[in-house]
Amino acid sequence: MSVLESVPDACTVFFADLAGSTRLYERAGDAVAYRLVEQCLQGMRQEVQACGGRVIKNTGDGLLAVFSDPNGAPEAAIRIHNVVQDLPRVSGQKMAARMAFHTGTVIVSDEDIFGDTVNVAARLLELATPGRAIASEQSVQELQPEWRSLLHPLQSRSLRGVSRLTAPFELVCESVGDLTVVQTVNLDADNAPELRLTSASRSLTLNAQTPSARLGRATSSDIRVTDTRASREHAHIELRGDKFVLVDRSSNGTFVAIDGEREFVLSHEEVVLRKRGRLALGRSAADSQDIIEFICL
Repeated sequence: MSVLESVPDACTVFFADLAGSTRLYERAGDAVAYRLVEQCLQGMRQEVQACGGRVIKNTGDGLLAVFSDPNGAPEAAIRIHNVVQDLPRVSGQKMAARMAFHTGTVIVSDEDIFGDTVNVAARLLELATPGRAIASEQSVQELQPEWRSLLHPLQSRSLRGVSRLTAPFELVCESVGDLTVVQTVNLDADNAPELRLTSASRSLTLNAQTPSARLGRATSSDIRVTDTRASREHAHIELRGDKFVLVDRSSNGTFVAIDGEREFVLSHEEVVLRKRGRLALGRSAADSQDIIEFICL
């Protein structure tokens, strides 16, 4: 019996993708980069199979797989993250993986699977950043409680090519560590961390119920700017434990000015936001008309 013949009609569709492979080819050369990418893909396949999944096919520098038991998907995501992270730097670059999964019915045809479930999982992958896995609400509802406690809700949003609103959840793989250890942070309501973001267009408060925000020119951004030097998906802010972390993934950098300190720029880096200050996307706050003010409450 082939892999495809054993795929159930209802299953969890899982995508994994290597981040930074294009830059790796530029820096390390085709031969070195190809060997490292193949090593990563082989590790991905092994971890999917170890967690009870079936690899359907490679997708460029990633793979498509299915799980009959949805609990195998988050476990595979963490295992894949650890495998990729353990690889040495090549030409100064560290590889990283991003994942996504969604549960529903699929259509099996020839050597592939199709259908709305596959499409939604692929769109969820577009939301994932390196070291993270994005899961749909349908998948999270099917998970065991110990897995559900590790997935944090993000704001509902429209996915490209999907008519209905989607309520995604995020698994931050590097924060999990050993799979046998589950860490939770219990904070009194009075001491729960909050971050208020204010721009010309809107004000938004991040907390345990709304733990992240995306900044950029895209219409899907939680805080949207119009500056042409800002990237469509410029940066995001996320709650990690009791701290809010700003992560830049833009072309021109994110400029950060914390009150009482000199402005600095993040370029594909991250920083813990403290006290209060200002953010500018793509150019210094002194030259920008799209200032985002923040205050840690």
